[in-house]
Amino acid sequence: MAKTEISGKHKRSARKSSKPTLIPHRPHSSSELKTLKAVSEALVDCLSTGDLDTFREVLAAHILTMNKSRLAVQSGLGRRTIYDLLDPQKEFNPSIQTVSSLLRALAS
Repeated sequence: MAKTEISGKHKRSARKSSKPTLIPHRPHSSSELKTLKAVSEALVDCLSTGDLDTFREVLAAHILTMNKSRLAVQSGLGRRTIYDLLDPQKEFNPSIQTVSSLLRALAS
């Protein structure tokens, strides 16, 4: 079977746009979510009032500002476990050991 002949030149796109096609990703950049003191006060307040939904939201918002791979290494938890905690469709029922590992890693 003979090879198909192709042209050596690359064709340029007919569409020239001044707008970039890719938009840079800016993860949660709130300074309050990165401040450990504010986050820890909010988490303790949620635990003292028994508000598990707000606890999950604050913890998830803080974790979203962090590097999940580094957090997994520091906490000794798997990345899948961390992502499962962030998934709003999954039931939030972590063990005390999981929460303790996360909080200890966040404090370091």
